[in-house]
Amino acid sequence: MKPNAFLFFLIILVLLLYYTVEYFFHIRTLKKFKHRIHVNGTRGKSSVTRLIRAGLSATGISVFAKTTGSMARIIFPDGSEESISRFGKPSILEQIKILKKAEQSGAEIVVLECMALEPRYQWASEGQILKSDIGVITNIREDHLEVMGPNLVDVAKSLLSACPIKGTLITGPTEFESLVQEVCEDRKSKAIINKEGSIQTITDEEMNQFSYWEHKENVSLALQVCELLGVNRNKALEAMWKVNPDPGALSVSPIHFFGKEFLYANAMAANDPNSTKLIWSSVIERYPQYNKRFILFHTRDDRPERSHQLAKEFANWEGYEAVILIGSSTSLAFKYLKTYSKKDIPIFVWEDLSLDEIFESLLSILPKQSLVFGIGNIVGLGMDLSLYLKNRSEQTNE
Repeated sequence: MKPNAFLFFLIILVLLLYYTVEYFFHIRTLKKFKHRIHVNGTRGKSSVTRLIRAGLSATGISVFAKTTGSMARIIFPDGSEESISRFGKPSILEQIKILKKAEQSGAEIVVLECMALEPRYQWASEGQILKSDIGVITNIREDHLEVMGPNLVDVAKSLLSACPIKGTLITGPTEFESLVQEVCEDRKSKAIINKEGSIQTITDEEMNQFSYWEHKENVSLALQVCELLGVNRNKALEAMWKVNPDPGALSVSPIHFFGKEFLYANAMAANDPNSTKLIWSSVIERYPQYNKRFILFHTRDDRPERSHQLAKEFANWEGYEAVILIGSSTSLAFKYLKTYSKKDIPIFVWEDLSLDEIFESLLSILPKQSLVFGIGNIVGLGMDLSLYLKNRSEQTNE
């Protein structure tokens, strides 16, 4: 054997040995947990992950969670949180390190939000890394169609790639019940599909106990998981009321400044058209007195498909005075709005403005009382603006 060939063979042998040992230790780590819960879906994954962790912790069980929403976070069994620092692009291999950290924290149960989009990576995240016994799909809606699409059924198949083997899959209400049942049967898992009737058993009074704007669908799914693991509903719910929301969770900030009063409804984490429309309707219903409404649309040049979807969705909504475009590639969103809109609504383009300038410009165009509905993308400027306006709101209330 030539020296170069021998060296190549030796390197391959060392790598195989290394990954075999790593896989052995990884499997040993997985066996340390009583339950491994994998949360997937289009919307609400971070919220549901947090709610499940809180609900299960109500009985004194040691639960570790990780969310990948607006800001990737680790939630330790004692409820403390830590941001995840990354170098380079996110990778599903991150989950392996997270599981080691969960083991070191003494967790009995882990609840991880799925961080993969492509079907092959979703399967690898489930079938090769987490190997969950409980899977959750929050909902199946049109988002990331460039990766999981092109059609909604393709999104469904992609999300179902993370269905556990010989476990339980819990989903929200879906038009793809037969597909869910088919995949679960193939993987010898039990399917639990949360029905609208179960969601409505959660009362408005119970929802009002949350310190932030939560959705009944998310709470109902989390309670299903808690019920499956024998946690009392009331105890689980009381613990969920105390949960810290994801940084990008839907919130409403009242702002009073220079004689202007406006509410900022941050719905930027709702990436898909259906979720955005549902939140819009809910906000209007809850705050009917704010009948002068403005849509603040944050666009990103690396999310052209999302700009297209959302612009097409809200172009002909009723009940708003104007659209404000911020972020990058606002010209693309402007073009979509002009293409789909059947009415002449003013469009303000504030692409190059700083946070202070956006705030000052808002004050200059808003009437005395109004509502600003933020949509689009929470990452980047969306998060910065939400925190900026929240801070303005807190200064108002001091």
